[in-house]
Amino acid sequence: MAHQSTGAPMWGLSEQKSKVMPPKNFNIASRLQKTSIEQPLSTRVHPVAVLKILDAYVRRPESADRIIGTLLGWISEGSVVDITDCFPVLHRDGDDQAFLNKDYHVQMLALKEKVSSREVVVGWFATGAEINPLSANIHKYYCSKESGFNATAVLPGPVHLLVDTTLSGQAFGMKAYVNVRTLAAENLFQFH
Repeated sequence: MAHQSTGAPMWGLSEQKSKVMPPKNFNIASRLQKTSIEQPLSTRVHPVAVLKILDAYVRRPESADRIIGTLLGWISEGSVVDITDCFPVLHRDGDDQAFLNKDYHVQMLALKEKVSSREVVVGWFATGAEINPLSANIHKYYCSKESGFNATAVLPGPVHLLVDTTLSGQAFGMKAYVNVRTLAAENLFQFH
């Protein structure tokens, strides 16, 4: 017996497909402006990355005020940056400049690539309540090819994840920033 198309739904399914909304995710990023159309860019920080950042903060040297490190992950679902892993990078904050151990960063990145070749550098993290002036030097390094970051149309610059470990107001805070280039000054960093 051949099936005849009568326009009736088959097997109890309705004729119209209802549009399913994706589940809400942990959106802590802002918007990037591309040409005249704004595309939302969001980040999804996986629990392993958060725990590694907090572990590094607890184990930091007594003289260190903050921890800095590299964020690893990938871009999924069009404009969602999945931050799946990270590692701290040894550094020293000077009076007017931050000094990163770039050799350590390169060695750790090479080891991580052997374990998971899908994960790439998507940005960097720092602990603290706000962005400080020394962050521009670190961000400049992570914008370079030397750091392993490769710019894409969706993510033209590295994500800066600021993890507030002060627990002010009994809340744990994370904010993700991206650098938006300005037409006025090419060397000016603006985090949004």
